[in-house]
Amino acid sequence: MKHRGQIVEKAARRSGYSLTKLAEKLGISRNTLYNRFANPNLGYSFIANVGNLIHYDFTVEFPELKKEIELGRDIAFPSIDRGAAELLKLEGKYINLLERYSKLLRILVKIANENELHALKREILDFIEEEKL
Repeated sequence: MKHRGQIVEKAARRSGYSLTKLAEKLGISRNTLYNRFANPNLGYSFIANVGNLIHYDFTVEFPELKKEIELGRDIAFPSIDRGAAELLKLEGKYINLLERYSKLLRILVKIANENELHALKREILDFIEEEKL
């Protein structure tokens, strides 16, 4: 099982963001911050809040955090305004949409391959290449 606190602490230290300033922005003392880092089951709202402050996406380490945001669950972001929290939720929904879009394109290519629809396959692949530019 992942030790959430250690993962968040490591990311915070690597970010170059002062832990003193981080604690201040979170509205807690440095001791409390270190105590939170010692918690293997650190709460997702705290993790999301730290990620926002240090500009780090913890959904890579914690995919379940992404689901919480996508589902619009009420994750508290005490140090950011409501608009920023809404943007974070929107970002999660947008990423989900892009992933589903990519999956759809892969399915279309597979169907074109299986049914020997070479012209359709070429058109889809050209479309994908154009998007990369």
